[in-house]
Amino acid sequence: MKKLESERIAEALKGELEAGRWKANERLPSVAELRERFAAGEYAVRSALHKLRDEGLATIKKHVGVIPTGKSVFAWKGHVAFVHTSTNSAYFPQRLSVQLARRFEAAGWAMQSVFLEANSDGQIDVDPLMRHVACGLSFAVVMSEFRQIAELLDMAGVPYVIFDGYTRVFPNARAVIKNDIADSYAELIDFMRKRGKKTMLEVDIERRMDRSFKQQLSNAGISVRRELCKFNNETVFSLRFVREQGYRAVERFLARAGGRLPDVILFDDDYLALGGTLALLAMGVRIPQDVSVVTYANHDDEMLVGVPCSRIENNPVALGDGIANYVVALLEGRKAAPPRNRLRFVAAV
Repeated sequence: MKKLESERIAEALKGELEAGRWKANERLPSVAELRERFAAGEYAVRSALHKLRDEGLATIKKHVGVIPTGKSVFAWKGHVAFVHTSTNSAYFPQRLSVQLARRFEAAGWAMQSVFLEANSDGQIDVDPLMRHVACGLSFAVVMSEFRQIAELLDMAGVPYVIFDGYTRVFPNARAVIKNDIADSYAELIDFMRKRGKKTMLEVDIERRMDRSFKQQLSNAGISVRRELCKFNNETVFSLRFVREQGYRAVERFLARAGGRLPDVILFDDDYLALGGTLALLAMGVRIPQDVSVVTYANHDDEMLVGVPCSRIENNPVALGDGIANYVVALLEGRKAAPPRNRLRFVAAV
């Protein structure tokens, strides 16, 4: 069978990398230079460079070029993909991806972050993931709710783990990375008790509050109202869009409540919290004197306009270590227990 032009170029470049023509951190020729050398089109050249990247032989840096990693062509034990579609809370998956890559590569396994975009019809473009599968993907860490991903990985026989909350549509995952959030809920309730707070508004992105948390709140005599931010398949997520949804959610609630304030507002995302906080400030509400703001922290230090804000914190570094250790153990035939994503509550000073 005749080889594709991109495969011919990739093999030639891999041979030169193995022969030491370019050292680590030296820039490869530009796309234009490679097009001229191989008498090939831009798509074929870029596809070949993507193959080098997918095999861990080079990195592609915007405004810099293609940089060899210094790894041998045959150095990697295999390849792992971190698959996500998180655009509204990009900080957390980005940090998690970096930590996963560090841990996997330290153990000899190449890792590539695979971001999949959703179309207006509610489906996603799985072509980037299919390219990785075609190159011999060993394992996948999935942070997405789309059934297409599971179907593709199952059909290809690629094992994967998945984050808690997506298991209803991904029943064949090797393991579920569960959120260990009970302690942080107990700490939040204790925080409310000590300050005599009895009412909570939950501003959410179309998910259900954890039942055990809801029961704990009820047992503590705390009433809960919720305001959902609804999105459709044509929504183009951005941090600005999520911030605007937080602003509108608070406006809607206060309009219905006749301006009566809850004691605490719990936001599902810290950009929702940013928008909601701006809405409160615009209405003359004092924070935290009149209302305490609590948010699930997904963006580290990007919050919050100088306003004291309590947080339920995710730790992408610790989680990345736990996932990588578990997956490497599976890949190398060792027994290991699936990690749990431990969250903690940090009260505003």
